[in-house]
Parts: sequence; structure tokens; C-alpha cells
Amino acid sequence: MKIRKQTYSLDQYLKLMKAENIRTDQECQRLSGQWNPNMVNELIATVLTDNYIPPIILGEETINGITRQWIIDGLQRSSSLSMFRYANTKITKNLDEYLVSYQRKILDESGNPKRDEQGEVVWESVKYDIRNKTYNQLPEELKDRFNGYQIEVAIHQNCDTMEISKLVRKYNNHKAMNQAQRAFTYVDAFAKEIREITGNRFFLDVYSGSRQAKINGTVERTVGDMVLLCSYPNKYRKDTKQGFKWLNENGTMDDFRKLNDLLTRLTASIEATAETRALFNSKNAYIFVAAFKAFTELGRNDTEFDGFLKWFMGGGKNTEIDGKVWDSLDIIRSTKDSSVVHGKVDFLVALMDRYFTENKKAA
Repeated sequence: MKIRKQTYSLDQYLKLMKAENIRTDQECQRLSGQWNPNMVNELIATVLTDNYIPPIILGEETINGITRQWIIDGLQRSSSLSMFRYANTKITKNLDEYLVSYQRKILDESGNPKRDEQGEVVWESVKYDIRNKTYNQLPEELKDRFNGYQIEVAIHQNCDTMEISKLVRKYNNHKAMNQAQRAFTYVDAFAKEIREITGNRFFLDVYSGSRQAKINGTVERTVGDMVLLCSYPNKYRKDTKQGFKWLNENGTMDDFRKLNDLLTRLTASIEATAETRALFNSKNAYIFVAAFKAFTELGRNDTEFDGFLKWFMGGGKNTEIDGKVWDSLDIIRSTKDSSVVHGKVDFLVALMDRYFTENKKAA
């Protein structure tokens, strides 16, 4: 099958879809509407800022001299753009970059373009907030930009129905970024440092997250949460993306160096038994690391933290602090909520104080 490449204006492409010259209903294809509003927002913003969208893949079938083209890959993009253009779909308010720049003519009191001394039209650069806007609400300049956007198409020629179905399976055999992986893209200023920290011995010898957690972005998210809880505890957020955006703009290289050193100290100070490693799972690892950070500020020998953990696992976790025990906090389902996370850290810090002032004294 030869592949033909073609470029359409977005206006041309959507009209071909609307006229069913390009079909959206191939039997094996997922139905349109799979994307959430945030994904649609980002796609439309990409078009309005004239950024890159990967090519749409089509399969071309000819039967009795009649040629039809089917969308193989790019249905969600195509249907989302079509809904915005023709169905009054609104860009929602949840958009990271919502101000779009464009040029427009300056008009006089009569609505005619102003001209300078040489008779040239006078232009101005303006920024337009696209949140909560439909296509019809856009200024004409941005409508023109949307319609004129150049969209690339790659067409598999001379296909039959079976070949098109195989191509649908082939091109759609991928997995989109999950929430943690997408959030990681918002901390690009420190992505290298985070990846380096994931190579710390802590994540091999102490951390007990699953193998999947080490490839699906969970470990990177855990490192970011550790930095926030250890250096900027009031900036920790349940929404990882928001926390990472703040860290990207306000964090320092020293924050990550200190965390790497902290994890190295923690790994060297404890006996990594199966029971101890179970504490440092994907749900609680960053909480116990934040507790260790608080411990290091007590001026005690690092190895004493191992004694605390053993006491904790041996029944110390059942000690009541403000009427609560560890298990009552650990069974709360909203494990990422800021109140839950801070509640756990505060419990462990108070429990350490109890351990070192009362239990150790009694011993």
C-alpha cells in the first residue's frame, strides 16, 4: 500500500468530513467523544496558536470506481475540531495558556482602517482570552487563523475493508499518558533532577512500590511530592499538576540536592526488612520521608529513626494522638488529599516526639 501525503486547510478538511467524503464511522474505530474537555481545550488552543498537530491517518478504499476515505488515526482530534467549528462547543475555563496573540487593524471613528502618513494601514497586537468562547465568539482574525490552519494527512491507498480494520488496530495500539505522567510535563525545569533522584538507592532498597509504579510516572510524582512536603509543605496539593507547576516556577536546584542527600541518609540509617519496606509504598513513602526530614532536625543520630520505625511497627502505631491512631488515618480513601497527607505527617511527628520523650525515657 502506497502512502500519499496531503495538506489541507482545516476549513477544507472539516468540510470534507461534513460532506462525508472523509468518513468517521469505520466499524472498528472507537466512537468519537472519548476526550475530556481539557483535552479538547488544548487541541483548539494548539490550532489557534498555530502549533503542531500530528498528521491524521486515512485509509482509502475504492469499490466499483467509487473512492471513500476513512479516518484510521485522529478521529478524536477531527471530531473535536468539527464540534468546535459547527456545533457551538465552548472552550472551558480550565486552560493553562488562554491568552492568544494576534494582529488587527486599528479602526477610526467611522469603522475604517486608520492609515499613517505614508498611507499604510496601522496595525496593533492584542491578546484575546479564549476561555468560555465558542467559534462564533472568536474575533474574525482568530476565525481566519482556525480555518486556515494547515493540517497534514497521510493516506494509505488501495485498501480493502479488512486492511483498513487492521490499520485501525495498528495505529490505535497505544496508551495515552496517565495523570502522573502528564503532571510530570509541568515540572520540566527540574525533570532531569527528578529522574536522577529516581536512581537513588532508596528506590531500589527501601521503596516498595510496584514495578509498574516505576514505569508509569508514579515514582516521579512521588519525588516531586517529597520535595514539596520537605521544602514547601504548605504548597503540597492533591492536584499533582498544580503542585508541579508551582514547583517548576518557585523551586531551586538546592531543593532537589537536599532531597537526594536526605534519601541517601535514610537508606543508610534503617534496616530495610520486608516490614519496613512495606511502610515506604507508593501511598506513604513521601509521608515517611517527610517525617524523617522532621526527625533530622531533632539533632539525633540517624540510626535512631530505625528504632522508631521498629517501635512503630511493633505496636507504637496504635498509640493515640489527639484521639487517632495510624490505622484510622491510613484507611481514608482520599489518600492524596492535602488534609489527609498533612494529618499523617503531623501524626508521625507527634508520635516521634512521644517516642523519644516518653518511651525512650521509660526504657
